[in-house]
Amino acid sequence: MTTYAFGDLQGCYEELRLLLDRIEFDPALDKLCFTGDLVNRGPDSLKVLEYLYSLNESVVNVLGNHDFHLIALALTDRKLRSKDNSLSPILSSANKINLIEWLRHQPLFHMEKELDALIVHAGVHPSWSLEMVKKYAEEIQSIIRGNDASVFFKAMYSDDSWSSDLIGKKRFNAIVNSFTRMRYLNGLGECDFEEKDSPEKVADDLIPWYLYPNRKVKNTL
Repeated sequence: MTTYAFGDLQGCYEELRLLLDRIEFDPALDKLCFTGDLVNRGPDSLKVLEYLYSLNESVVNVLGNHDFHLIALALTDRKLRSKDNSLSPILSSANKINLIEWLRHQPLFHMEKELDALIVHAGVHPSWSLEMVKKYAEEIQSIIRGNDASVFFKAMYSDDSWSSDLIGKKRFNAIVNSFTRMRYLNGLGECDFEEKDSPEKVADDLIPWYLYPNRKVKNTL
């Protein structure tokens, strides 16, 4: 069995199938690990979800911010923006319920032994140990898979940065933001969600999360 890891698909179905053909992917033998953001931006988000849903046990996907946004659109009365147009086919699909249920039961992190790696979409806050990663991920997973998930998704959109003294929705949002949106932190350990440029172009006081000093979880297990 071979395990393959893929970055953001973002609705690029044709490119995915070309890659899988090139590696001669066999769903009976191989496993695919995706790092989140399966949908949006690209032209075929519905096809991506339907295909991965059909593969079932051969796929592991950790949730990204675009995946969270899709679930929020499906479970709440939040209005679509113009940049959400690529998600409309999913929301109007006859298979919408199955696809959204499958997506919201995907994990926030995955420990892949074959790759000797901890897989997340964006990052792991430098102050978190591996035990904390598991605890916080499971905390959010239990919420988004529960009957009251819509309450969480209605209050999800914020720029809360992780701090151990946070409570309630600020705490939940900060955990999600760390897993799905974190790029840079300042010297106080606060996330900067505005900066999206490459490390060599950002201000000197911003540090990529994976280069932050004294991180509790390193790049490999």
